Amino acid sequence: MSKNVKQQVLDELNSRIDRLKKHADDPIVQADNNYDVLNQALSKTIGEPLCKELENVRDFVETL
Repeated sequence: MSKNVKQQVLDELNSRIDRLKKHADDPIVQADNNYDVLNQALSKTIGEPLCKELENVRDFVETL
């Protein structure tokens, strides 16, 4: 993998990890629309495992 492409992939992974961590502690806002509340709850539920998976992918890409 060329260093430029590798760095682009790492930058994108880091950006996504940072965004997930930035919003990890956002409170669930009660809304009239139950689907909005459900989406917020799902985001919180999958956010941490997704962050870990992205970190694992980043670690793998760094070894290439």
